[in-house]
This record gives sequence, structure tokens and C-alpha cells, in this order.
Amino acid sequence: MATYNVTGPGGTTGHPSNVRRPYLIENTIDISAINGDTGAASADVLQAIDIPAESLCLAAGNEVLTAGSSSVTYDIGFGGDPDRWVDGDTNAVGYGALRTVTDNATTALPFGNAVVFGSADTIDVTIGGATDSAGKIRVWAILVDISGVEESDLNTDSQHDTAV
Repeated sequence: MATYNVTGPGGTTGHPSNVRRPYLIENTIDISAINGDTGAASADVLQAIDIPAESLCLAAGNEVLTAGSSSVTYDIGFGGDPDRWVDGDTNAVGYGALRTVTDNATTALPFGNAVVFGSADTIDVTIGGATDSAGKIRVWAILVDISGVEESDLNTDSQHDTAV
């Protein structure tokens, strides 16, 4: 059995100066100003944050800045999973409780709700319970660009044909 070193240029000391870093993106939404200042109805979807293609979303959530109308709840997710990060957060001022993903329903997994977006998408707020004519929320996400930097430049045949 052979071992092939296909790690590319660099080494194991330090990190390259062009290393990708997670970044925070956020959007504050005055729900009371939506729909001609009447607010958003129950089941309305507010597209809050644009997600570029080839992004890893480590986490997302919300902070209620101004309490929403009575009985209103907020879900934070995306088209394929509308309550991926927050499910039924109350309209009380403060941070929404993030959903916990568990392994066999026993151990909470760090970043268990991370999602890879191969194509562009949005992080959405779904209004639940009642029409919200009063709320103001801040939606946030921690993203990492995972697109290939040197997808073809470093992956040469000669690199893969050299045994260690």
C-alpha cells in the first residue's frame, strides 16, 4: 500500500495569509413597516439575509429589539428547512433560543445546525401565531466562504502520481 502526499503547497506550520475566516452578517427588520405599515401576517416569509453560493452557515438566529404583537412567534431558517435555527421564538425582547441538534437524542452537537449552501439562497424569518404589526428584530448569521480558491491550479496529475 502506498501513501501519496497530495496536500499541496504550504506546510503544517502556521496558516496562509489568505485563509478563509468566518464572518457575521446581520439585518435589522422593522416588521411594523412592512406591507404599507400594517406589518406581516401569520405564515408570511421575510427574506432577511442573502446567502452566496458555496457558503457554510455555521449558525443563524435572531434578537427581538422591539416586542412583536401579542401571540406572534418567529422561525429562522431557509426554504428547505424553515425553522432550522430558531423554532417558535416568542416576541419577547432578547435573543431567540437556538434549536439544539442532538446525536441519538442524547448529546448536543456543536454547530449541529450548520448548513452548506451550494447555490445562492436566503435566510428567512417566518411569522407565526398572529399578524405582527409592532415587532423589530435583528437577524444574524455566521458564514464562511467555502468556494475553491485554487480548485484547478494545484490539482495536477503529477501531484497525484508521486508516492511519498
